Amino acid sequence: MKIIETDVTVDFLRGENSFIKDRINELVKQGKDLRITQITLSELWYGVHSLKNKQKQISEGKKLNNFIIKFPEILTLNVQTSKIYGEICAELDKQGQRVPQFDLLNAAIAINTKSQLITRDKSHFPRINALSEFDFLELWD
Repeated sequence: MKIIETDVTVDFLRGENSFIKDRINELVKQGKDLRITQITLSELWYGVHSLKNKQKQISEGKKLNNFIIKFPEILTLNVQTSKIYGEICAELDKQGQRVPQFDLLNAAIAINTKSQLITRDKSHFPRINALSEFDFLELWD
């Protein structure tokens, strides 16, 4: 299973990055089990509702709905994910290397489900990956 993180999902939905679009479409053709998390979905809906133009909100909301229905399951938080989150967050705090909470929650879900997390974020996720026993990170340029 591969989890598409928020930055890659946004690029895919916007359709402006042909590299991302081609890579995602190739994974789909290969029959890879692609998922998104509840965290990413929340961030995406925030982006839609932050748009100032009401018509743009409606069109982007429809686009997002059409995207969501293609996923068999949205991955969510559970007890084990919360434990992983707490452990890694505390360790990052001790090191003075805190990362955004949404990134850490997405990473905890990937670690818990032993899934690869596809992201372009080269600054936050490598710090989290370094503290995980499971190498969950798949960095895209």
